[in-house]
Amino acid sequence: AAKAARERHAEAAARAGGQTAEVLRAQLAAATEELADAERAVARRDALAARHAELAALDAEAETSRTGLVDLLVAARTRIAALTATVDAARQAVDAARGEFASVAERVAHVTALRDAARAAADARADAERAETRATQARADADRRIAASDFADAAEATAALLKPADTDALAERISSYDTQLAATRARVLELELELAGSPAVPVDTAASRAALDAADAVRTTALRAESDAHTVVERLRDLALQIDDAYAGVAARAADAAAIARLADTVAGRAPNTMKMDLETFVLAAELEEIVAAANLRLGDMSSGRYRLQHTDARAARGAASGLGLEIMDAFTGQARPAQSLSGGETFLASLALALGLAEVVTARAGGVRLDTLFVDEGFGSLDEETLDLAMRTLDELRQGGRMVGVISHVGAMKEQLPAQLAVVATPQGPSVIRQDDVARV
Repeated sequence: AAKAARERHAEAAARAGGQTAEVLRAQLAAATEELADAERAVARRDALAARHAELAALDAEAETSRTGLVDLLVAARTRIAALTATVDAARQAVDAARGEFASVAERVAHVTALRDAARAAADARADAERAETRATQARADADRRIAASDFADAAEATAALLKPADTDALAERISSYDTQLAATRARVLELELELAGSPAVPVDTAASRAALDAADAVRTTALRAESDAHTVVERLRDLALQIDDAYAGVAARAADAAAIARLADTVAGRAPNTMKMDLETFVLAAELEEIVAAANLRLGDMSSGRYRLQHTDARAARGAASGLGLEIMDAFTGQARPAQSLSGGETFLASLALALGLAEVVTARAGGVRLDTLFVDEGFGSLDEETLDLAMRTLDELRQGGRMVGVISHVGAMKEQLPAQLAVVATPQGPSVIRQDDVARV
């Protein structure tokens, strides 16, 4: 047992390295403390690892949220651009509808007044036609009545009318005649009473009766003629007044109708429109000015600032319609000249600039919708080498902006600059074949 104890002691002393128990106890305490620190570090490490996982999850969630917000921001910006284009288009439409007036409501009121005037003119014309019909009927009735009377025409009937003094004199004479006739009849009655009981000798009263009947007939005819004449005169006077009123109304309506006709002729490009420009051409001229403004941005770059397109509404030769003319402002001379004076290459560049300007205007008017495809057909054969390089650079800029640009040409120099081609080759059998040299996007 002592030997075993000594062996264990030697082994423990060897492990202790010759140190005493106090030193080993101190090392044990230090090791214990370090172990506790290590355990606490492990616990802190696990907590940090859990916190790191949580933060990573939060970071992934934040990244997802940020991506969604970016998409929403892009959509919002696109919608804002579309709404801005719509607002601009609406404002331009309002400005075009307003024309020379202060507001659209004022122009609507003006056009409404013109429409009401036109309707009034039509009503007046109808009233005049009805008045003319009534006048014709009245003239026919007057002619019929004059034909049935003792007068040859209306002038003779009018001339036969008596003055008020003459009429009063005739009425007085008729009244005196009636009085005398009553007195005569009373006298005749007295004579008949006096002759009562006298021999029944026939008294010849036929002549007196005939004279009396003739006088009554003449009086009746005169009274009837006077009444008819008064009636005809009153009706003719009324018809004359109606005709005067109708003609006055027709004159006023005719003036309004003439003003409306002048306005319609002006809008249609007829006289008095000295420019020979109808309303449609006027609106297209405004659109052309916007297209020219967009085209000049391209033409200035392509011509190194030399050429600039400008719209002109000068009158065309030989009375042709005007309003859609184009001129070229040459910065080298400082003067405008006709577009026909450009060379073939310059004409191609101007046409290309106009086509691109039209595409941009259409894009703006379509609420931000892009025209992503453009085809240019021929025209390259008229370009010199420098102008051809300039045109190809311009088309490359469009292609780099995301558009697909296709050209149709037989110029051999262009084959070296186009990475993707469709070649149309004639075969000895007759029909042509299409060969695709590359599938890359142009």
